[in-house]
Amino acid sequence: MNRTDAVKTEVKNRTDAVKIEVRKLASSKPVHAAAGAGVLASAALRDLPARISRLRTEAPGLYHEYMTTARTKAAQEYDKLAAHGERAMHSRPALDGKSDTAEQPQSDTGEQS
Repeated sequence: MNRTDAVKTEVKNRTDAVKIEVRKLASSKPVHAAAGAGVLASAALRDLPARISRLRTEAPGLYHEYMTTARTKAAQEYDKLAAHGERAMHSRPALDGKSDTAEQPQSDTGEQS
């Protein structure tokens, strides 16, 4: 077997190994859960403009209160998601997901973001 054939065989073997790992990952329950969460979130977001419009017309005072609360809650949840993601990316134990406050994500310089 010449060098070119050996390289082609090695590339094919590595490609096959990567395909197998991708199939394993794609068929895992956590990936399915993440995909399902994405589908539910996108469905909720598609419905959101109609819900906001309806609330704005039916109860203007309640609309402003709702929007203020929603903005605050969205910012808090965004911070929690960022903290969970940062911990996952740096192989640290996950937060329990039950507390209302997550630690603020920190940059590599130790500053809070």
